[in-house]
Amino acid sequence: MALTNREKTQFIFMVILSTVIFGVIGFVLISLMQLMSMQSFAKETPHKHGIAEMQSSRLGGAASILGGIFVLYFLDLTGRQAGGNGPLNIDWLAWIPVIGCMTLGLVEDIRSQSLSPSFRLLVKLLIFGFVFLQWPGLVPNSVGIPILDSLLSIPVLAFILTLVFCVGFLNAMNMADGANGLVSGIAVLSFTIFVNEFDGLGFAAVLITCSVFLIFNVVSGRLFLGDAGSYGVGASLLITSLVIYAEGMASLSFLAALLSYPCIDFLVTVIRRLLKGTPIMRPDNSHLHNQVHHWYRKVFKSKNIANSASGLSIAAASSGTVLFGYYANWWPMTSHQWIWVFFSQCGLYLVTYYFTRNTSFVNKSAQV
Repeated sequence: MALTNREKTQFIFMVILSTVIFGVIGFVLISLMQLMSMQSFAKETPHKHGIAEMQSSRLGGAASILGGIFVLYFLDLTGRQAGGNGPLNIDWLAWIPVIGCMTLGLVEDIRSQSLSPSFRLLVKLLIFGFVFLQWPGLVPNSVGIPILDSLLSIPVLAFILTLVFCVGFLNAMNMADGANGLVSGIAVLSFTIFVNEFDGLGFAAVLITCSVFLIFNVVSGRLFLGDAGSYGVGASLLITSLVIYAEGMASLSFLAALLSYPCIDFLVTVIRRLLKGTPIMRPDNSHLHNQVHHWYRKVFKSKNIANSASGLSIAAASSGTVLFGYYANWWPMTSHQWIWVFFSQCGLYLVTYYFTRNTSFVNKSAQV
């Protein structure tokens, strides 16, 4: 498929930017993503997310898988190390949820609607259930909330609640994939902190891959993470957060603030659908990022700029606030004072949702 003059200009800009920031890795990744975006299969239908108004590819996850493998081996050759027991010294039990969820999503990206929602839900439950059985230390027995702690004190309930949270978080990340730069932006902001705190081969690979994807996604809008990418990013954030919380390296308040948007949006979505009497799993376009996009469309003539502004502004207001506070030394990562940031994010979400709501914009027949 031949590129238009505008697309050629965008590609040149993305190549220069990625290469300047990440060198040969950036050049290879951006070229791979360009190649994936030009494939004739796995295309995303315009307006499916209520935001994307351009036809784009769902192969961002596939590009991230291939690119991530390249980055891992490149960093390994340069002497970057990880501290686990498994391929490239990354723990086997960290590989399983990421690879398993990405594979599940990749099947759906390539063969849309080939897997039923119930089947995908079951597979995600099995993947994380297996990981928790093998690594029981990841299942918390307390989080500092009295009512919840009484439930978590019962091992079976703690297992189930953690499992439900993980699957819900994965779905929340998938819901947010329609806004350019939202999912990848949250990942970049989060893994910037993780790399700075813990270094590690895996953290660096995810950060670089997501950063280059962020550039491509925001500038061109022609490539989505798709199910494979959103599940993979979600699983990476989940397994990292569970490990550092279990080892006392970060408080629940810090992690809640860092990953606030998908958590809050998913909870509000479930409550909203229950109040309306609609099935929880039925998709709609009433998410905050859909409504914020509706207002940006009044400001920007460019469909892609409006989309990218929606994703980037939400990522900056949520995870970006925590990154700023982290570098400004507001509190240590282990502090419970981050709960005030989380409460502020909840308030900002609700206020923004109220002032951007527009019932005429909601298309309940559209997909999330």
